Order: sequence, then structure tokens, then C-alpha cells
Amino acid sequence: MQTRLNLPAMRIVAGTAVAAVGLALQSLAHAQTLAPTPAATTSSTVAPVAATSVPKTFALVAAVGDQFQYVRQKESVGSHLEPYIRRNMQVPDNTLNYAVLRGLDRAVAADYPDSERVFLAMRSDFTAEGVLPQDREAATIRRVMNMLEKNPARKDWDQIIVVTPKWLMSERQGMGAKLSGIGMYVQPLGTELDPTGDFIDDIVEDTAREQVRSRRFVAPFFYVQVTTLDAKTLKTLRSESRYDFRKVVNKESTALDVEYGFTPEQLASTLTRFVETSALRAVNDKADTGTVHVGPVKTLPAPVPEKK
Repeated sequence: MQTRLNLPAMRIVAGTAVAAVGLALQSLAHAQTLAPTPAATTSSTVAPVAATSVPKTFALVAAVGDQFQYVRQKESVGSHLEPYIRRNMQVPDNTLNYAVLRGLDRAVAADYPDSERVFLAMRSDFTAEGVLPQDREAATIRRVMNMLEKNPARKDWDQIIVVTPKWLMSERQGMGAKLSGIGMYVQPLGTELDPTGDFIDDIVEDTAREQVRSRRFVAPFFYVQVTTLDAKTLKTLRSESRYDFRKVVNKESTALDVEYGFTPEQLASTLTRFVETSALRAVNDKADTGTVHVGPVKTLPAPVPEKK
């Protein structure tokens, strides 16, 4: 029977309107999990393999670390300071990496049901190391590649799928600026105006996943780089930047602050499901989104001159 990942429920504790979000972990549900260490664990096959078929082995590497980013919009009048409150919170026990691994596992299982998957989780304490947020992407991939180069087990693997945090300096589609990795963006105000001077409503989802319009929302985000490597050579086969988010609002709530329209359990459930689904889509989405694939160089025949 295949080993499955089970992510602990994540509790998000709201404070005042300008307070940071706190993260705490609840107990594990009754299911098999990966050991909470960076060591690798291999899942068993899902279906019998034909005698002439050799199942592929994928190493799934989640290196989003243990930093959860909380960004909240604030009022800004005549100030050069950015209009956000920012908090980085440390999430223990590889919780964020496990959520990513669950999504990657489902994605590979869908395409290669007879494959074997090796799970690796890498936690990073960049706060202690003094690495700036915009430099974490490069620092993380260097650590991952160094780990893989020294790992003798990759001789038995076919491909390696690596997920690392991605930094984005600018705002994107109504989301805040300077977001990276996994986190939550809260927009309690809404500042964009149309030419008539009215606020521009955004398309968001309510708790029933129906589209509504609102300039206020809570949005979990998943800003990552997904890199697929050849296991033997560590050559990059595919690389894609993902900027996924889901804007949500509870239209039934009477709370004045959009963040307080959700219970901590609702926010935790929304976040964990979103991260797992985003990791799945990062592998299963077939359409290219700006990724350049370099193939073998081919010599084309010379064009035939036109007859006059």
C-alpha cells in the first residue's frame, strides 16, 4: 500500500487589525506520514508492473523551508514607506514542505501510477544566516544542488523535481509586492481607483467557491520555482516560475475586517488545501507559461531559390 503524506492541521491565530499571524501545529491525523526529518522516504508502487516494464523513480524535493510570510495592507497617506505590514513566522516540523510533497506525489502518481517516489524535505533558517528575501531563491537552489551532487542514491533515480521559493518584487494582479514562497496576503482596504474615482472591485471566491466581486480579500499564495532535473546528470529538463494565489472572502460574515470573516480553522484549511493543489498543478499543467525549452541543434537545408 502506498505511503501517503498527512499534513498536520495548521492553526492561524489572528490578532488585532495590525497584528502578525501566528502559526501553531495541531496533532497528526490517524494516517501514515513521512518522518519529520530531512531524510528520504520511498513510497511503494501503486499498481502491479508488467514484467517487461521498468517503473520510473522520481525524487521529489520540497525546499520551501519553514518560513511563512504574512503580508497585510495598511493605510498610507503621504508616506514613502510601503503600505504593508510584514511578518515572517517559522513553522516547525517541515509542515510547509510536507504540503508541497503531498501535491507533488499526487501529480506524479497521476502521470506515472506505477512509479516509485522518493521524498526529500529541506528546511532552511535564512533568518539566522542573514540571507535577504530576494536572495533566498538562489541560495536555496545552491543548497539543493549541493545536496543532490553528494547523494549516491540518485544513480537509481530517473528524474528529480525540485520546488524552491520564488521572489517577486512587483505587485501582481492585485497582490502585494515583495512576496516569496508560501504565505498569506490580506487586503482589508482596497486602494485601486477607476477613472471615475470609484474603487475597482476584484473577482474573488466566497467560501462556497463561487465568484463574487470585492476589493477586500484574504489570499494564500504559492510563489515558487519548479525545476525538473535529470537524476544522473543533474541537467535541467524543465524550469517554470509559478505565482499562484487564491483570493477568498466570506460574504456571509458581518465582521468589518475581512480577515476576521474566517475562523482560524477555515484559514488553515484553505491554506493547506491551496498549497497542495498548487504543487500538483505545478507539475500537471501541460501548457508552457513562459518557459523556454532548449533542444538539440539541427542543421536545416538551404532554401531553394525562387524561379524568375
